[in-house]
Amino acid sequence: MKTIYRATDILEAHIVAGMLNAEGIEAEVAGFYQQGAVGELAPQDFARVMLVDERDTARAEQVIASYEAREPEPAHDEPDVEGDGGAAGRLAGWLLVVALLLFLLSWGVL
Repeated sequence: MKTIYRATDILEAHIVAGMLNAEGIEAEVAGFYQQGAVGELAPQDFARVMLVDERDTARAEQVIASYEAREPEPAHDEPDVEGDGGAAGRLAGWLLVVALLLFLLSWGVL
């Protein structure tokens, strides 16, 4: 078996191995138990993706290169690029207006 990818953590190693397996390239994750033995420390170089058949190296490197070239997607709770907060920001604004109106109605101001 050959190490084809050194991941930052065990989750990333499983993601890469899953992508390789989906492409028909047999891969396994190594170093799973070593990372757990370290505890809360940030382990380095434990999570590795191993190729079962070294003849798949060229194809595996292409899949990994496309994985590394992708832009990370923003998390769902982050505002969009324009900074207006998107749909979640608009909903929060409307809820604030409704709450203010209900408050004013309950005090007899409106």
